Amino acid sequence: MVLTLKSRTVSVAFGFASFFMADEKRTIRVDVSQDLLAHLEGPPPPVSKAAYVEVLTRHRRRFAEIAAAKYDEGQYEPEVNVLVVLIAANDLLE
Repeated sequence: MVLTLKSRTVSVAFGFASFFMADEKRTIRVDVSQDLLAHLEGPPPPVSKAAYVEVLTRHRRRFAEIAAAKYDEGQYEPEVNVLVVLIAANDLLE
């Protein structure tokens, strides 16, 4: 199934930076931990919501590709009205 970017909006809350994608019928939230973002580009680590948004935005295309592959493999969790794909450090090694 092809996922498309639903919005350019990034939210930062509860230890994650998130953006939304969609398939034909569902909304998929892609969560990237703030810890992963903090270590993605080396020092100095992000210390504000705006900094996390900047890092996620710079790498969103890569995260979207990983999320699409994980979604196709069924690696997501239902949460309220969305499906959630979590991007972890080991996903970046592949």
